[in-house]
Amino acid sequence: MKTYISLSGFDTSQIRSMMVKYGIQGDDSIILIRPEKETDARGEGTVQAVRDLSRQIDSSIKVKIHRVDHQDFEGMLLSLIDLIKTSEGEIIANISGGPREIFLAFAIACLTQSQRIRKATSYGDIDRVMREIDLPKVVQSLDEKLKAVLVDVRDNQPTNITKIAERLEISQSTISRQVGRLVELGALRVIPEGKKKQIKTTLTGEIFLMID
Repeated sequence: MKTYISLSGFDTSQIRSMMVKYGIQGDDSIILIRPEKETDARGEGTVQAVRDLSRQIDSSIKVKIHRVDHQDFEGMLLSLIDLIKTSEGEIIANISGGPREIFLAFAIACLTQSQRIRKATSYGDIDRVMREIDLPKVVQSLDEKLKAVLVDVRDNQPTNITKIAERLEISQSTISRQVGRLVELGALRVIPEGKKKQIKTTLTGEIFLMID
């Protein structure tokens, strides 16, 4: 089973090219990424054209729309990462086309989940040719000790070193070093509040927790 995930613009050329190159059959899925609020009827027209095309091939092909809020970059990015993580079968991702406001978030989401994506493609605006691209493996995963601290902060934020140490039953000195390392990685931020320092996760930290 294959799942095609693609940005969706105002024509079906990219989707058609993916279908031709990799094939599509019953029980495969096509997921089109579109803005939460449609402001151009051409976008809905493209979605309907893909639905019509898929029905002509096999009525059991599922066409779904994944809506994102293009004005909320953090929420959009996390939503797209979760989309890739939870999609079934062999994932084929098209990293081109569609609204520019969504493109960057989807590209980053694909990089963070490159181990889940079997094939990635890009469709040229100049020559109208689809090319396969190799996604670099640029994201590192955390060791279990750092991940445990990050999970605790996410579930209890804002928090502090004393409370983290109590919940995890680890010395404050150890927690302090681990928090320091997570801050260096950009996964946590420390916010001074009077004599205390509050600790919260960052967008990078949320992404770390979504990496297998």
